Amino acid sequence: MAVTSYTDYLRDLKKIIDRIRDRPFEYDTAVIQLALCKNGFGYESFDLLCKGRLHSEYHMGPLNVENWSPDFAELGRTEIEKFFQFPVIYAYSDQALRGKKNPLSTAHWDATVGIVEIQVHQRGHSPKRQRMLFAGFNDYIHAEFFLAVNHDLIVQDHQPGTDLFEWQEDTTSDIDALNLTISTKDHSERLHALASPRKRPGSSVHPIDIF
Repeated sequence: MAVTSYTDYLRDLKKIIDRIRDRPFEYDTAVIQLALCKNGFGYESFDLLCKGRLHSEYHMGPLNVENWSPDFAELGRTEIEKFFQFPVIYAYSDQALRGKKNPLSTAHWDATVGIVEIQVHQRGHSPKRQRMLFAGFNDYIHAEFFLAVNHDLIVQDHQPGTDLFEWQEDTTSDIDALNLTISTKDHSERLHALASPRKRPGSSVHPIDIF
């Protein structure tokens, strides 16, 4: 099977994120959680749209430090913007979350690894969500080496996963309750949740700490 390129998919995600932030009145609810890992450093953004109000947070810090600092200087926001413009993007499959070392806990020197989870309910549309773990590259040489080493961990032919998946209908029974729960977590708790497999009925998978 062919490895799937997610360069265009990530560009489209950025357009959706920008629209939610710029036109919140078009949505009933939205939760956007994003975390990047680059050269042993992490950057996180969190947006919560509920009852017409948009709340946003940005944090950054070393991967080996649990309590990251607020990104007052907007350095992390710049890195996040760069991530969406990388010329080469691939995505990890569920298999990457089952190994001994989660990609978000590893100091990658040749790639920027980022997880993006979005849960959104646009007015007049059904609620939907997506959760993807990407690897971005500035050049094709490093990207080809990455594929050679991690081929079995990369999404092929857009095959959906249980923990990492493209857009699908959101069957959450009470989205407002879920948003309230997420909004009360601090940034380190949210990042732990982002970097862990979802615990589902009948599943033997347990969360993986990234620190």
